[in-house]
Amino acid sequence: RFKAGKPVMPLAVSPDRRYLVAAVRSNPPQAWSFRIDRARGALELIGTGPLAESLPYIAFDATGRWLLGASYGGNLACVNPVGGDGRVGAPLQVIPTARNAHAIRPDGTNRFVFVPHLGTDQVFQFRFDDKTGRLAANTPPLVQLEAGCGPRHLVISPDNRFVYVLTELT
Repeated sequence: RFKAGKPVMPLAVSPDRRYLVAAVRSNPPQAWSFRIDRARGALELIGTGPLAESLPYIAFDATGRWLLGASYGGNLACVNPVGGDGRVGAPLQVIPTARNAHAIRPDGTNRFVFVPHLGTDQVFQFRFDDKTGRLAANTPPLVQLEAGCGPRHLVISPDNRFVYVLTELT
């Protein structure tokens, strides 16, 4: 156990498994960065950084240099830089999207990012530049799903050919 801010909601582990980031959904929203002691599994707090909004979902990109976030209440997607020491920096990019962004995931190539929106039954599609950390609308910018289905989470197949979307309402 490690005492942290309240409430701690989503967690993300860096691709190299050296760091854990916890999104604390109080005001102001913060990312708490921890070093993971691989021998003991213990956590060591190494710092906190600001988040754009309360985030119900965070994920690292494949390089571990960027923390991606989706905000259900803020209706946005965002990107924060992550230093070589695992500390999360101030938001680099905040993109207003649609109602109730619920998750955010990069694909296997780290060139695309997908964000399901429960409130509008859409999955936003972004191009991702892992050198700059910038998201840009893909073509098309979104996929419209069946009305009332409520897309909430998604996973990408190991061969990177398919995205499977879990809907909450149907």
